[in-house]
Amino acid sequence: MVDLDARTRDTLDWAAVLTRLAHHARTTRGAAAATGLLLVADRAAAKAHYEAVAELIALEEDDQRLPIGAITDIADAVERAATGRVLEAPELIATGRCLRALEDLRIWLTAREADAPRLFALATPIEVDPELLQRLESSFDERGELSERTYPELGELRRRIRSLQSKVQATLDTLVKGDALAGVLQDRFVTQRGDRYVLPIKAEAKRAGLGIVHDTSNSGETVYIEPAEVVELNNALRLAEAALRREIARILRALSQLVGRFAAPIAASLDAAAAIDLTCARVGLGRELRGVIPTLGAGGVLHLVQARHPVLSLRGIEVVPNDLSLDGETPGMVLSGPNTGGKTVALKTLGLAALFCRAGIPFPAAEGSRVDVFPDVIADIGDLQTVEGDLSTFSGHVLVLKEVLRRARPGVLVLLDEVAVGTDPAQGGALARAVLEVVVEAGARLAVTTHYTELKAFATTDPRFVNAAVHLEDGQPAYRVQRDTVGLSHAFSTARRLGLDPTVVDRAEGFLSAEAQALGGLLEQLERERQAGERLRRDLERQRAELDARQAQVDDAWRKIRGRTREIAQAEAQATLDRLARVEDEVKAVIAALQARPDLARAGRSLQAIRALKEEAAPPPAPSLPKPPPPRALQVGDRVRVHSLGKVGRVISLPRKGLVEVDLGGLHTRVKLRDLVGMTQPEPEPEPAPPPQAPPRASLDPADLSGVRIPSNTLDLRGKRVEEAVDALEPFVDQLIRRQLEVGFVLHGHGTGALKRAVREALPGVTLVRAWRPANENEGGDAFTIVGV
Repeated sequence: MVDLDARTRDTLDWAAVLTRLAHHARTTRGAAAATGLLLVADRAAAKAHYEAVAELIALEEDDQRLPIGAITDIADAVERAATGRVLEAPELIATGRCLRALEDLRIWLTAREADAPRLFALATPIEVDPELLQRLESSFDERGELSERTYPELGELRRRIRSLQSKVQATLDTLVKGDALAGVLQDRFVTQRGDRYVLPIKAEAKRAGLGIVHDTSNSGETVYIEPAEVVELNNALRLAEAALRREIARILRALSQLVGRFAAPIAASLDAAAAIDLTCARVGLGRELRGVIPTLGAGGVLHLVQARHPVLSLRGIEVVPNDLSLDGETPGMVLSGPNTGGKTVALKTLGLAALFCRAGIPFPAAEGSRVDVFPDVIADIGDLQTVEGDLSTFSGHVLVLKEVLRRARPGVLVLLDEVAVGTDPAQGGALARAVLEVVVEAGARLAVTTHYTELKAFATTDPRFVNAAVHLEDGQPAYRVQRDTVGLSHAFSTARRLGLDPTVVDRAEGFLSAEAQALGGLLEQLERERQAGERLRRDLERQRAELDARQAQVDDAWRKIRGRTREIAQAEAQATLDRLARVEDEVKAVIAALQARPDLARAGRSLQAIRALKEEAAPPPAPSLPKPPPPRALQVGDRVRVHSLGKVGRVISLPRKGLVEVDLGGLHTRVKLRDLVGMTQPEPEPEPAPPPQAPPRASLDPADLSGVRIPSNTLDLRGKRVEEAVDALEPFVDQLIRRQLEVGFVLHGHGTGALKRAVREALPGVTLVRAWRPANENEGGDAFTIVGV
């Protein structure tokens, strides 16, 4: 019986993945959990793993590192405590520190429950008894000894022991340095034998009644005697030390019993921490592989975008990424092509993607990949031939196929390398086709590699299967899987590339039939054309990428130009506003001077000054292409183009005072001579305009004043004082003139009548006011005064 599950894990190098996963764990229990990782078999569990991974990635991207590294494996010590064993002080200290780390982890994740609900759920089983934690942390001092502050009786015993030791040492020092034993001392030092303080005495003096003999040197020349002067002191010291040991043992026993009482919640907490650390390991391995979290579905879909073989990537090999896909419409894939071309790598990539999904590890592929959960993955890659089992290559594959057919059903992924190989090609191909059909009909997903022509042809005609192939490029493997193509085996080319004697290869080619040689030649020609097309496609993609990059540069430059244009426009607008403000002040000064001395000559000069200021206030003209010069020898009937209007017409009168009358499709208009395009005659000098004639005051009959009241020709004086209202009349009249309005309306209301009287008394004295009258009922009534300018 073939253990296909173990064989699948072996052929997919799953152990290498778990070893690397354990490397990324931060605790010993997490590493152990990674090494013995159990694969989930349902979508909900896989989704939960990936959600926890995504939460931890987000936390770490926000510079929040999970505080889990201080958790140690105290399971063995806790289990021994639960059976009544007494733990040593270092074990109890380690237990306290681990429990503190567990509590810190729980608190840390509780504070982040909203951002990491899955991680918080993993931490829910963590339960640390506050009394136990407090007892363990307070029982030991910074030196790792039982605390005298917590246990005062220990302090008393330790102080008594130190006092007795000092007395013993002082007594012995006195004996060593004195004359009483000077003749019998072998050496002048104090030592210990059997926890008793002794002196080295010459062997001949051992019966001199100096004290109790505890030991003899190897040579027999020295005996170690406890002097009679310190026997009682040593006895008292031994009793104090025994009392200290009993007290320490009592305290350690009580602490161990307390730990044992909470063995179950501690074990659950350790398991929860290991599960959380396993998430850390998943994140670490995914980051090392530059992996992504694939979309999880429930339709038996494997859609890998730019997928890379993870084990090869971990070995530092530059892996060519490939797109691989199996789904309900095309549940089967037949991979063909030369040996060492990458077929098996593609097969293993599919299987590892399914296992990574069930393990909750990000897979090395591009965004947009989808991996549904396959509860059963079967991979037959490699040779099952054994001497001990009396299995040939073909027999081993048949045993695998038997198990595959038994287990084929929806949710199963089957990967067969060189299916039904090792027997007659015709019979092997037929058997392989039958297996493929049965497996797909059972609802499983299937990918196989083959050199059988019959299988390639079968996949071409059966819509449930897709052909995919790896090819050689310039005689070398490209390791790139091409969908909807059939691969050539390139047996002769591969043999030559690997160094087989060329004469042998040439002889082998001669054994082929003429039809086979012709077919082979045709297929090789098609393959060369396909490679040329592929190279062209890659060149076009490269050129497209370069064009996209250049377009991006152009777009960026255009955005900068537009931004700079806006800045320039804003600066020019502000400059125009500043220029207009200055000109307005100067115009006011001219008008004020004219009002002060209203004579004809001064009015003419003022008008000229205002015109000059108007030209100064105008914005600078936009740059434009130079116009053609104006026409020479202009005659009535000539066709001309009016540049400013962009229209063509005919001259109907000769220039006069620089103006020409032009017929523009029935519309007669007078335009400047220099505005005409098409000839080269210079513009005649315009005749100087006569000085303006000031209209006589009150030459307009007030009864002739009429107009429509609009906001731009209305002055609202309501609410103003008399002085403010009178001062506002002059600017209002100036505004009417600038806007070329002949009639204005002054709204003063009725009120007491004082504002109305003041306005009407002031209007005759306002420069350029030609007439005024009260408004009639249709014009707003006596609340308005109409002004003519």
